[in-house]
Amino acid sequence: MDASVLIIGSGTFGISTAYHLAKRGYTFITCIDKHPCPSLDSAAFDLNKIIRTEYDEPLYAELAIEALEAWRDPMWKDIFHETGWIVTTCGEPAAAQHLRRSYENLKRQGHADSIDFVGGKDQITRYVPQITAARGLDNWKGLWNRQAGWAHAKNALAKLGSEAEQLGVRFISGAGGTMTGLVRESNRITGVKVKSGAVLTASRYILATGAASPAILPELSPQLWSKCWTLAHIQLTKEEVEQFKGMPVVDNHELGFFFEPDPDSGWIKICNAFPGYQWRKGEYAHDGKVEKYSVPRYASDHPEDGIPEEAVQAINRFIDAVVPQFSGRPLLGARICWCTDTPDQHWLIGPHPNYPGGELLLATGDSGHGFKFLPTIGKYIADAFEGRETGLRKEWQWSERKWHRDPTRPGDVVKDLGDVGIDSDGSKLYNACHC
Repeated sequence: MDASVLIIGSGTFGISTAYHLAKRGYTFITCIDKHPCPSLDSAAFDLNKIIRTEYDEPLYAELAIEALEAWRDPMWKDIFHETGWIVTTCGEPAAAQHLRRSYENLKRQGHADSIDFVGGKDQITRYVPQITAARGLDNWKGLWNRQAGWAHAKNALAKLGSEAEQLGVRFISGAGGTMTGLVRESNRITGVKVKSGAVLTASRYILATGAASPAILPELSPQLWSKCWTLAHIQLTKEEVEQFKGMPVVDNHELGFFFEPDPDSGWIKICNAFPGYQWRKGEYAHDGKVEKYSVPRYASDHPEDGIPEEAVQAINRFIDAVVPQFSGRPLLGARICWCTDTPDQHWLIGPHPNYPGGELLLATGDSGHGFKFLPTIGKYIADAFEGRETGLRKEWQWSERKWHRDPTRPGDVVKDLGDVGIDSDGSKLYNACHC
């Protein structure tokens, strides 16, 4: 196909879209990013991410089942690990209701046979004997699903990016790939400015910039709320790696989650559970007023940053409670991971309403649950690009959505990074990036 396409962003949405458009025969596809593919700033530039199908929203349960089947393709051998997972709560009503609704959705899809309800130490350690020493398991209730697991996220991005490149997609990074703004003529886009001073032009443009989206286009700030979460790792011995090999993902609503160890590094990744942080340094001027909003503070721009001390304590509480045999070990590679939420956790995929010609397609708003759809999300963005109903779902369109709490995250207070150790004078965060 002769139409030229410029995709801004080489993370989950951008790479998957480039791949699927190339598979459909588009031959002039360029994907730009500040960093080489896969982007260092992508939330998926990570050791591992959960692959699961539990959703209280029927649409995503259906899409997650489709994505899980795609992960089973031999293409993802040694990247996707179907270990199963246990997801629990200590009694938070919203979390318990979320699990019940998720089960009903999977039951309607014919995928409930793989699920077992669990509660208490005996039932939980039946599936995860590695956490027999955990404290408080008798208070955990939830479900086990063998049709779940995790993927090596960074390797998955690199794999699909390489496949896209072999299909003819061109990737540009550095100053020549760093978007600084749009070139407009009246209500039409005629190009994308980049840091080098050049202007890149195409027939159509796709904005797939994740958490950076409202920073790049401030008018997106009422639609998107960029937040970050914290993670760290601990080092295991060879014997411990063998002991925890093949372990299901363990997720507790109140404490956090962790994975089996990476066989190469021997690291186990641990994430604490909380509603995220923001960094309200963005400003959106409109209707005679200026509103502040959250923008990413990426580790690539601030390598001195680690994670707040309170996050260190939360991760250590997880270790003390779930794997106390590892208590006291140094936290390694501690860092912040940025995503961007929509008000209702539905993605933002559709034409930008300010440009009636349809030359700018928005593909963002991952809401912290985008990566698991890496093999398939580009298909739906490509559908939206081509004007098909399967990509232009009403749930994904730009609209006046109402903000509501995500039941998969505990708490409802999103602190600012400036209140937990970062200010204009620099970082005061715990840095454990012993890489």
